[in-house]
Amino acid sequence: MRRTLTAMAGASLTQAASLAIGGILASRLLGPHDRGLMVLGATSGSIASLVAALGTSHALRARLPTLKDESSRQRLLASYTWLTVAAVVLSGTLAAVACRVCGLTIDPGLAEPSFLLAVLLVTSGQIALVQFPDTWYAAGRFRTGSTWAAAVAAGGTGGLVLAALLLDRTAWALLAGQAIGMMTLAVAQALHLRSSRLLVFAKPNRWETVRLLRSGIQSLSLTIGLALALRADRYILGGAAGADVVGVYSTAATLSEAPRVVPAALGQITYRKVTLGCETAEVDRTAFYAFLASLATGLPVAVAGWFLITPVFGSAFADAKPLLLVLLLGELLFAPFAVASRGLLGGGWVGCAGLVGASGTVAALLLYSVTAPIWGAAGAAWSSALLYGGLSVASMTVLRSRLIWQRRQAPLPDAPASSDHGLQRVPN
Repeated sequence: MRRTLTAMAGASLTQAASLAIGGILASRLLGPHDRGLMVLGATSGSIASLVAALGTSHALRARLPTLKDESSRQRLLASYTWLTVAAVVLSGTLAAVACRVCGLTIDPGLAEPSFLLAVLLVTSGQIALVQFPDTWYAAGRFRTGSTWAAAVAAGGTGGLVLAALLLDRTAWALLAGQAIGMMTLAVAQALHLRSSRLLVFAKPNRWETVRLLRSGIQSLSLTIGLALALRADRYILGGAAGADVVGVYSTAATLSEAPRVVPAALGQITYRKVTLGCETAEVDRTAFYAFLASLATGLPVAVAGWFLITPVFGSAFADAKPLLLVLLLGELLFAPFAVASRGLLGGGWVGCAGLVGASGTVAALLLYSVTAPIWGAAGAAWSSALLYGGLSVASMTVLRSRLIWQRRQAPLPDAPASSDHGLQRVPN
């Protein structure tokens, strides 16, 4: 486990660094207004890709490890492959429509044809960050999946840099460059998946397709709820204060997300451990390690950000400094959620996970709708910290209760014909 965790943490760190570098360069090159437009476009693509995928990546991770014969695995993977292809088409359409609507309510630049084309492209690249890594994880190849996720993120940053050198330094140009870089690496990853017999273009099995969709939709409340909880602040803040404020706020938010690296890696491992059966104490210990890792990462980010934001980005981004401190507090409170949410999915408790996600969505919309119009970016930042802490408490409480219930349903040690890997799943 330690080698896997180290490899995943290293790859996740590379991915986070690539995304952070891309965000920093975009802020430096564009200024607050165009940076705000770029953030809103990328956010629309990210949420659209989650919606279009319909939670099928989580369904695959829950089902593939249970299949032992190769023919059943290939039927399942064929259905998943074609659902992913459909998600590429649907996600781009959803993202373009979302930006068109935001162009009427936030900033007309979001509805420009060139910008919509860039959003369409970057959303296709986002699918590679949603569907492909979970394919590797479902097969137990965590290091490969995390390495490819990091490579796709790095490709996006490289494309952004090339666009800045070759094209206009505008939001649509940088977004399009980022998209082309991500898609190039996504194609390479697809070829690797194909050669590993994990991307299968055979005729999809109707039953497996229905099963993937039915199981995936149940987890959609968690994935969409999490996406809205993490990104709704941008939309509501944009409507209340404009794209310039979103640009400043998102710069602080990008830097504050650095502490998520190790908790995210621990969450992926917890997913599989809960699937195979583990104790409450082990989950508690992992959540505590996630908290410590977030703290160890967040402290130097806070110090560096406080002294470097204005020299690096200019005086227009000075308001990002206090926002960074508040958002880092939120990330510290958010660390246990990275472990607990994956544990709920790994245990098959998608209904419980969905309830947590749906509650987070409602709380996010209420909090941001009240605080952003009144206190602006500061209100959104403090609402994020409160929301992140609430999500961690809720998810840890639910996961611990499920694990305790599961343990009580397990046969006693002296009972005949028992297996540690045959623990009964709790119906949702």
